[in-house]
Formats: sequence, C-alpha cells, structure tokens
Amino acid sequence: MSILVLAVSSALSFFYIQTSCETVLRRELSRTLFMDIVQAARLEYPQLRDSVNSNGVPNYAQLRHALQCDFFAMKSLLKYGDSSRRHLTRGERLLGLYFRFLLFSLRIRHALNLKEREARLRLASILQYFANSVGEKLSVNSFAVADAHLNS
Repeated sequence: MSILVLAVSSALSFFYIQTSCETVLRRELSRTLFMDIVQAARLEYPQLRDSVNSNGVPNYAQLRHALQCDFFAMKSLLKYGDSSRRHLTRGERLLGLYFRFLLFSLRIRHALNLKEREARLRLASILQYFANSVGEKLSVNSFAVADAHLNS
C-alpha cells in the first residue's frame, strides 16, 4: 500500500511540475529576441529543432551534447548577463530542473524509441524561452544605460 501511495504522489508531483513549466513557457515576452542571442552565442538548438521538424535523424550523441552545451551557455547568460542580480528566478530554476529531467529522460526515450521527437522539441522550446528571456533582459538594460547617458 505504501508503494502505491509513493507512486501516486510521485506521479502527481511530476504532473504539477510539468504543468508549472508549461505555464512558464506560455508566458509571452514583449518581443522575440532569441535570434540575436542565438547568433551571438552560436547556439545550435534552432538547427536541431529544424532537423526534428523535417524528420531528420541527427546523431544522438551530438544532439545531446549540443543541447547540454546550449543549456549551460543560456544558464550562464541568465545568471551573469544582468549585473544587478546574480541568481535565476524561480521560474527559470524550475525550467532548468525540468530541462535536466527531460535531457536525462531523452537517453531512456532514445533507447526505447519512445516519443523522442516530442522531448527534443520541448527541450528546444525551453532553450528558446531562455534565449528570449536573456534578450529581453539585455535590451532592458541597454535601454536603461542609454537613457541614463541621455539624461546626464
């Protein structure tokens, strides 16, 4: 009986986390600035997303490595891109944990050939959210600096 309660509570916890992450991902940003960040940081997830959409089959090891590198780059930009704060927001931390879980589950999904495409698309959407968030923070900061220089 205790194993059943543990399994049900774990499933409900995962469902709650997944729903919370989907809510954060649906948040509309003022502008889509991810392409500037993708080009500046040389991120690979747009090409990976396009290969998923075109039903291409990329090398799994390269795909996993590229996603992991893009995640660490975005995490660093989110953390250290804004000099006024050095930490991630609650939503960003939750998405980071969700990304790590999906990246771990991608290994299992690849081995069992279970909905791997959906997981890759979800990983790419998380990275796009992070890139938009970084772009928004950098544009707000650059406008604030420009305004301060104009007013002085």
